[in-house]
Amino acid sequence: MSEFFEVVRYREVLWNLVRRNLKVRYKNSVLGFAWSLLNPLMQIAVWYFVFKILLGRDEPNFMALLVTGFLPWLFFSQTVLDSTGCVTQEMALVKKAYFPRTILPLSALVSNLIHLGFAFIVLLGLFAAWRVDLTIHYLWVIPATLLVALFAYGLSAMLAAWSVFYADVKFIVSNLLGLWFFLTPVLYPLHHVLSGRIKTPDNWLEIFINEHLVALKKLFMLDPLTIAVEAYRSALLYGGENPIKVQIVPTMTKLEQAQALGMQEALRAEYPLTPYIVGAALIAVVTALVGQWVFQRKADYFAEQG
Repeated sequence: MSEFFEVVRYREVLWNLVRRNLKVRYKNSVLGFAWSLLNPLMQIAVWYFVFKILLGRDEPNFMALLVTGFLPWLFFSQTVLDSTGCVTQEMALVKKAYFPRTILPLSALVSNLIHLGFAFIVLLGLFAAWRVDLTIHYLWVIPATLLVALFAYGLSAMLAAWSVFYADVKFIVSNLLGLWFFLTPVLYPLHHVLSGRIKTPDNWLEIFINEHLVALKKLFMLDPLTIAVEAYRSALLYGGENPIKVQIVPTMTKLEQAQALGMQEALRAEYPLTPYIVGAALIAVVTALVGQWVFQRKADYFAEQG
């Protein structure tokens, strides 16, 4: 609690770092801050071309599904990446002046939260073009973002502290985030994971996955990123409905539509959302507390390592 009051006391340092982070990221680029919006849009356009055009995915509103899933992931991954080196990059400031060191990972979090806010404005413009209705359920984005922010801060604080002592951390983090991205339902709907099974496993990994499939799916649903992505989709696309949805496409026969709806209801019954939301929230809170504890324990030794 004392650290919190210290951050409030030194809030000018926090805001100065945030302003500098926002300016430096796209310094000397012609388009400047616009790149924070163009980068995700270009990535989404590439995925749309690959999955929708080349691979023939037939989900309706596929672009909207990609955008809503990518926003919370981009916020999380960029926060973690920026925070990993936040202490080492500011080592001259750490040695020169006193301020609560928590401000360093916190400034990366706040900077990316501002980027997310601007990206959300662009999203609303896209939704207007796609004629997606604006509803009161959009407000569920707020607790979903808070969930991601808590989880990201906890990981960021730990990684920022460890990276001062171990240079390997930044390389490990970038690779793990690449793997984590594909383990988060950004490019695919949630029901594909929950209903999936390897029919004919032919190696030890596939056999292991099949044998522990129930436990792995539960772990998947407890990931705060999975819950946040699906919360965004529920709030922005499904009017607050359960995000475990099996898409009905016009090419389906009546029998196939009935089977799809039956699978949807079965999955919703097998994976009730409330316990997983509570579990993911607890994981995010515990991660934030542990991350802060680790960071504070290491903070006294930062200057020595630099």
